[in-house]
Amino acid sequence: MTIVNISNHGRITIPSEIRKKYGWKDGDKVIIIDHPLEGIKILPHLSDKKIQSILDMEIGIKIIEEISKERKREIENEKEKLYQRHF
Repeated sequence: MTIVNISNHGRITIPSEIRKKYGWKDGDKVIIIDHPLEGIKILPHLSDKKIQSILDMEIGIKIIEEISKERKREIENEKEKLYQRHF
């Protein structure tokens, strides 16, 4: 938990350790959500380019996982064929 002051213009300063943790730099944007049950949340604003980068990475990971699953199935099938030939 971090406590910050609100200036007379409604500004707050996000502590440097939090800015460093999330890689926030001068001029970056954040989203402020006023949730009725959970209170105020501050989230990073993601540019379209950053969102696309994240989606591409996740799609790539899913493709690799599918290829890996398929290869495991192929190996099991090959093992079964070899087992059947020897017995």
